Amino acid sequence: MAEDAILIQINGTEVSLRHVVRQLGVADNLRFFDEFARRELIRQLARREGVCAAQEDIQRKVDDWRYQHRLERVEDTEAYLTKRGITLQDVAEDAEVRRIEYLLSEKISERQVEPYFAQHTLEFDEAEICWIFHADQGVIDEIDLQIREDGADFYAMARRFSQDAHTRPGSGFLGRVRRKQLPKGIAARVFAALPGEIFGPEKVSKGFALYLVQECYPATLDKRIKKEIRKHLFNQWLQREMQRADIRYPIWQPEASK
Repeated sequence: MAEDAILIQINGTEVSLRHVVRQLGVADNLRFFDEFARRELIRQLARREGVCAAQEDIQRKVDDWRYQHRLERVEDTEAYLTKRGITLQDVAEDAEVRRIEYLLSEKISERQVEPYFAQHTLEFDEAEICWIFHADQGVIDEIDLQIREDGADFYAMARRFSQDAHTRPGSGFLGRVRRKQLPKGIAARVFAALPGEIFGPEKVSKGFALYLVQECYPATLDKRIKKEIRKHLFNQWLQREMQRADIRYPIWQPEASK
């Protein structure tokens, strides 16, 4: 039987698919199986909602998949599929699920998106910020003093003294961030600041930091935010459907119960 198929061989010892699945269940590590349950539920919901993917859209996604994997030639595609034990039909099935998931999410109406945005507007505010990080409070205090009293350039000080190797070459630029991406107290100060304002030193994980707010972007319900909210609402809906669905794992049942 399929569930008795040998999945792993180690020094001549065989480990069956059934054993692996049961041990994953004991370890409460069901993410792999949850993903396939999710995919099947998406298919069922699509049928219920009258949603289907056009063949040309599926083919376009398959073509995109081939392009991403640099499989322009037929022989390269066949070799790739053979090596992984899959077929183009498997690729098309994955493409179909992704397409109908998108189509289902598009059924989330403006009437749902707009109230959500109104209730969570602050979550979508963004700011461009830079920082100077140092583990030693004395050093960060001295940097702060030189910037505020001696007119030292924040960006130059970041390139010279910041201990954050990732942002130091870019003058401490942390990027465009939202409130939830920052510690609560620091987020409040960032979004209350005016462009060009410097604040700190602030206690952060493993050290201290100065912050420069370059620009603030109050949230607007543009196309990008609408897409993000629609995806979030869709995932919430799908999670509720998952909780209501009767999902079982027959492969775990002992032979005697069959």
